[in-house]
Amino acid sequence: MIDRYAIFSDFKDINQRYGLEGEEFTVPNYNASPAQQLPIIANKSKKGISFFFWGTNKQWSNNKSISPKLLSAERDKLTKSTTLKTALMDRRCVIPVNGFYLWKQYSKKRMTPHYFYATDEELISLPGIWEEYEDMDGKINYTFKFIEVPNYSGVTEFGDNMPAVLSKDMEKKWLDDYSSPDELMDMLTNIPKLTNHPVSPHITSLTNNSADLIKPQAQVDQLGNYTLFE
Repeated sequence: MIDRYAIFSDFKDINQRYGLEGEEFTVPNYNASPAQQLPIIANKSKKGISFFFWGTNKQWSNNKSISPKLLSAERDKLTKSTTLKTALMDRRCVIPVNGFYLWKQYSKKRMTPHYFYATDEELISLPGIWEEYEDMDGKINYTFKFIEVPNYSGVTEFGDNMPAVLSKDMEKKWLDDYSSPDELMDMLTNIPKLTNHPVSPHITSLTNNSADLIKPQAQVDQLGNYTLFE
């Protein structure tokens, strides 16, 4: 399950990449995490960046662990749940990222974070769905979640599911009001090739937020030895 990613491109580059308009916004975030307000492109506002909470906001989470169901939705459940199916048809979004982190399980108590990214594109697009909620004060809040698909890395130690990735030519179609359920589901099956490398476990602390987090680091093998190689 994804619970960290990186979005550090300049706002001008993001706007140009997606053909957006709008005012300057501050990114860079090498440690984007749940309950933060993060930039997305919603299908109801396709001309500019919106800032939605990932999964929930800090007030609702009350510093407790956040349910994985709020952070992501599995592709195979999108058409089986009425709530998810409605969101798939009416409330889709693209989450621009430079890359995302997944943990590789080496043993029962030993994991190493890896950074996934595209070698030929600075930004990649992860498909998602969003929700609208009214809090106790009557204020409207917006949240988003990623769509996950079965592990496509070829490495089982990364877990059962990974974030879906949209090919560049499918980004606008994902947000298109006229895309059918079958078309939308088909877009979640062809995953562009990504590469990855081990990175520092410092991403576990939200106080860490620098370019050092995405730099290659020595990883730990099954025996607890550090190595630069898979």
